[in-house]
Amino acid sequence: MSDRNPIHTSDGDFGPDFVIGCVVAASIAIAWYNAIELIALCLATFKRYGGCYFWSLIIATVSIIPFALGYLLLIFDVFQNYFAVALEVIGWCGMVTGQSMVLWSRLHLVVHNEKILRGTLAMIIIDAILFHVPASVLEFGTHSNHTDKFTRAFDIFERIQLVGFSVQEIILSVIYGWAAIEMIRLLPRGRHKGILIQLIIVSLIMIGMDAAVVAIQYAGYFRVHVSVKAMAYSIKLKMEYAILGRLVQVSSVPSVSGLTTTDLSTFVDLSQPHDEPSLPVPSFPDPIPQTKCAQNDDEWTSPVPSCNPVLSKIS
Repeated sequence: MSDRNPIHTSDGDFGPDFVIGCVVAASIAIAWYNAIELIALCLATFKRYGGCYFWSLIIATVSIIPFALGYLLLIFDVFQNYFAVALEVIGWCGMVTGQSMVLWSRLHLVVHNEKILRGTLAMIIIDAILFHVPASVLEFGTHSNHTDKFTRAFDIFERIQLVGFSVQEIILSVIYGWAAIEMIRLLPRGRHKGILIQLIIVSLIMIGMDAAVVAIQYAGYFRVHVSVKAMAYSIKLKMEYAILGRLVQVSSVPSVSGLTTTDLSTFVDLSQPHDEPSLPVPSFPDPIPQTKCAQNDDEWTSPVPSCNPVLSKIS
């Protein structure tokens, strides 16, 4: 059984509850800070608010706020009612599935096999239904008048769904890493290899954070686990943003399947608004030729040499 009791401390009490309370408060504060900063960065960086990658990143980031708030109200016994439960349930669904959709959207840059893309998308949808629905029902049940009937079942299913979603993200990261490695083998010596290696390292770090969250949960520290989980997802999403500029450059690399190029213009738009101040975008080590393309009868500049909208179907 995991520790789900609310934290109650008094003046001069520096016992275990005080320490756990400090860890929970610090983790949630970091998660909120990262989420708010990332929302501002996305809105300042993306000129066109559209595409699967953009909306997945925004939804996953915004969902961190209600998820952490709901558990903050429950852990510190501010509101032990359905309002707090609804906040964390809605936030959890958007946060974890949104993160998986970010990873799935990124697959289009290196994977050109429609069966793999459709299969991984089906996996995300099926897992969302299989895990989110029962977990939400059990979570509400643990805060009802029949707590004893639901608590044990929720503790078991919470661990099952956490492992399930972690495995899902690992599968997406492994597919991306495998495709990136295959791409590296086709590249001229030294060209863009450093960038692709950085992307693989980021994926490995994300897998490590998933493993840490699962370990804390299985150790029985539920209150610490949910707060650290919010912080971990905020860090993973910030890492996604940090490598956003790298994704633009990798999209111009010949693919494994047909030596074609992938146009990112319909996938993510990093063009800065004219005459408006904006935050800096990750710089590229090699200059990228500018290409004029036509879209919606307006002329705009694409940061990649190809104007073939391969990814328009996911926008």
